[in-house]
Amino acid sequence: MRKASRVPRFAFAVIAILAVTAPPVLGHHSFAIYDFSQEIPFEGVVETLNFKNPHIAMTLTRTLEGGAEETITFIEGAPANMLVRRGLRPAMIEPGTRITAIGSPLREDPGVYFLRRIRLEDGREFQ
Repeated sequence: MRKASRVPRFAFAVIAILAVTAPPVLGHHSFAIYDFSQEIPFEGVVETLNFKNPHIAMTLTRTLEGGAEETITFIEGAPANMLVRRGLRPAMIEPGTRITAIGSPLREDPGVYFLRRIRLEDGREFQ
């Protein structure tokens, strides 16, 4: 009777381990797409808010000199659960709320930002 080779068993074990651990690794991404050397403050009114994990997102409308309005898009920010642990609640920045949002631009589209910090009108700041 011939002995079964250990190589196929070992290969199967490696493939099984990779299959279990690869999805979380593939699901995470790099923040290198943002230019974190820049922190640009935008004062305005929250228009939309997506306050959920894995990252919050929102749009902010600000009034420019001359009265024109500009919508700033923050496609990504800190995880919602982290902001809640730091004291920020969704009701504190619901649409219609005036805030200052500090963002870092996306390298490939400088009109889109990573939300670095949120400053409320009372001076409290969350990041």
